[in-house]
Amino acid sequence: MLNKSQSISARLSADDYAYLMSIDRNGAVTQSEKVREVIAMARESVGVQSLARSYLASAGAILAVKARYIEENQRSLLVEAVLELLAESAAMVQSSAASEPMAPSLEQGLVPVVDTFLEKILLLAQQQNPRSLHRESAQTIRQRLEGALSE
Repeated sequence: MLNKSQSISARLSADDYAYLMSIDRNGAVTQSEKVREVIAMARESVGVQSLARSYLASAGAILAVKARYIEENQRSLLVEAVLELLAESAAMVQSSAASEPMAPSLEQGLVPVVDTFLEKILLLAQQQNPRSLHRESAQTIRQRLEGALSE
């Protein structure tokens, strides 16, 4: 049966020891505190709760689509906004999945993602000559926004 904490012993090279002792995180001073911080850093880097890892995973999932989009050399503010929204939203969903309760954390994380998306959509609707592949797309969005704002 494990006690509340366990004692460990390790032999480190001079470089590894210097690195361990250079860790300056959460006020870690002693060797034990620094080892605990290394473990915490490792857990953060591999856990789904890590936003950075979640973002990389979700961005990687649509990387092929983005690469093809760039190769075609036809720019669309709408397409770029949606691809960014997909990647960042997926990262937020994945990183919030472990939260209890999940919805408040997810909503809080999604606000800046949706805000950035809306900025791009408003820009598309306001520009005289928007960066759009189909003029009708920008017109449809403009009309929808005008209708929603007039209600």
